[in-house]
Amino acid sequence: MFTNKKEIILNINRIIFSSLDIREVYETMSKELLKVIDFDRLSVTLITEDNNLYETFVLSKDYAYTELKEGVQYPMEGSLMKRVVQFRQPVIVEDTSKGRFLTDPVLYKEGIHSRLGYPLEHKGRVIGSVNFGSKRKDYYSKKHITFFSQIAPQLAMAIENTRLFNGIKEAEEKYRTVIESSPDIIFECTKDGEFLLMSPSVEKITGYAANQFYENRGYGLSLCHEEDQERVQREILQVLKGQNDSLMDIEFRILHKQGHVVWLSLEMLPMKQNKDIVGIEGFCRDITERKKLDELKDNLVRDVTHELKTPVAKIEMAIDMFERSVTLGDKVSLGRGSQIHEILRNNVNRLKNSIKNILDISKLESGVEPLKLSDISIADLVKQIVFEQKDSASTKNNVLTHQLPAGIPIIKADRDMIYHLINHLVNNAIKFTEHGKIIISARVLSDAVEVTVEDTGRGLDEKTRERVFEKFYKEMPSAFGSGIGLAICKNIVQKHKGRIWVESEGKGKGSRFKFTLPMIVDTKQKVTTNPK
Repeated sequence: MFTNKKEIILNINRIIFSSLDIREVYETMSKELLKVIDFDRLSVTLITEDNNLYETFVLSKDYAYTELKEGVQYPMEGSLMKRVVQFRQPVIVEDTSKGRFLTDPVLYKEGIHSRLGYPLEHKGRVIGSVNFGSKRKDYYSKKHITFFSQIAPQLAMAIENTRLFNGIKEAEEKYRTVIESSPDIIFECTKDGEFLLMSPSVEKITGYAANQFYENRGYGLSLCHEEDQERVQREILQVLKGQNDSLMDIEFRILHKQGHVVWLSLEMLPMKQNKDIVGIEGFCRDITERKKLDELKDNLVRDVTHELKTPVAKIEMAIDMFERSVTLGDKVSLGRGSQIHEILRNNVNRLKNSIKNILDISKLESGVEPLKLSDISIADLVKQIVFEQKDSASTKNNVLTHQLPAGIPIIKADRDMIYHLINHLVNNAIKFTEHGKIIISARVLSDAVEVTVEDTGRGLDEKTRERVFEKFYKEMPSAFGSGIGLAICKNIVQKHKGRIWVESEGKGKGSRFKFTLPMIVDTKQKVTTNPK
């Protein structure tokens, strides 16, 4: 039976090494083995990493039901596997009805009456066993052991290759998942600018699809902002030349496909082959929002310092006046208490108003406060503001009226912001007008509503008209107020995708502040609905 079987052994070995995964050729290998070893059941069992359990790696049999199934882990204690591993020798069970291993009675019930377990060794370690089962008693002998010894080393090596292959596949799958789901740009690039890897997130961050980077050598660097390109190229070259071991957290700008600036943070390492640097690999993180917050913080500190300096100085002056009066006991000076009180009150109110305005415009500029869109009536808002401001206008002998045509459409807008916008323009008109008129009017354009707040007051020269919407700009630096109100108005209008401007024929000739609000708001902008 076992003579002249070299061809079958060679054939089995060829089958074993014909695939990276032994499970793919296991059935073919089993059929070849049947030509020389009669078995009714064949399995490969492998030890788990902690050496306390084993599992059936592959199984073939000629009967339907089996209790010992593939993929199930069983305890080593009391098993044939433990005996094989412990003594590193084949084990024969001549009669399973009298067998001493825990699985013998199970196999006996399935009709398996004799067994052979052969150790599989790889690099001096037993990794598992091959197990033959026959329906005949006393079937397996030393001849079977001798024959199978010519196949076992190759089978053990193939199983370890399978494990390695599966580990690589699993790692690749995890790596691919990480790359495809990563919000950051992960890349690999050769020294001559050819991209070997570019994660799909690049399209979300830059607007350009990954294939454009694969197809265009050096494409990534070409997106760099012109002011940053030379610096980034210099840093990359230092890594490619081995002058730097890595590049960590270099910040630069790129131009998005739609034209806006995106800030990125780059980290990278050299790719090596036989100790030679052949390229770079790393990732880029979108830090645009962080840069906006940094800028907002810097601007806020600057704005607060700028705006609070004057009222704080005046409060200090009033306190000094009070302290001198108390120290000198000057009755005349002490009689100025009401004046000191008025200075303190006015400048504390100015401080509170300045802080509120600075916080309001900071929130608008940062974009952290979304629009709360609802259906609003411009006509109703104007009428409400005229009613609320009539008394204030009357104190300066002004007439406040509105001229609104019928049929002004309902628009989608943030009601609180639009109220603030119109109310501030009316307040300004009252502030700079005496014994005059203030008229709020509106008209419907093809795609927008235009609102005008017109007064017969002080008027504006050309220089003031050009700068009136700038933060902290005041025609007269000593004038009361923060100089932020009109900047807030401008931000509100821009946030609604509208336009604001001022018209005036000059000093003493009144002013017309105008703004437009689109009747259809761009649905792509960040909004939250607030039904009212």
